[in-house]
Amino acid sequence: MNEHLAPTPVLPVPTLMAFGMHNPGFLRAGVWPVSPLVHPRIVRFMEQLPHEYKRGKTLFRERIRRAGLPEPVASPAEPENFLAVLEKGLRSYGLPVLDDMLKESVLVDLGYVDGQALAQARKGAEAAPTVPDLLCDALALEVGLRSLM
Repeated sequence: MNEHLAPTPVLPVPTLMAFGMHNPGFLRAGVWPVSPLVHPRIVRFMEQLPHEYKRGKTLFRERIRRAGLPEPVASPAEPENFLAVLEKGLRSYGLPVLDDMLKESVLVDLGYVDGQALAQARKGAEAAPTVPDLLCDALALEVGLRSLM
């Protein structure tokens, strides 16, 4: 059953998903994306650091302080939060793509997503205060797959 599976990636899955969403657009524009902070050696180095250096991005914040930047830059009082922007984008642009997916979808055609469940989730997303994260993941994957065709 578990034969011929891809090896477990060194990079975290959210990082791989971000690459999957953004890199096709960069490559079409002739830009070769380079992300030095997710090089496998850097990832392994960060995983091996003591927890106190990783907690709260301590290592990065200390580096910012040593570079001479002010404390509000090194450790802002309120962390950045893009949830409102994400929600607006999902409602304005994501749900219309989801409507297209209900008509024709790579993920549904390949059997990875149940079309009826997707239609039900679409109905629920319209009335919900926030668009469910799972729909965002499906949309991102669908758009990425379409960009390769």
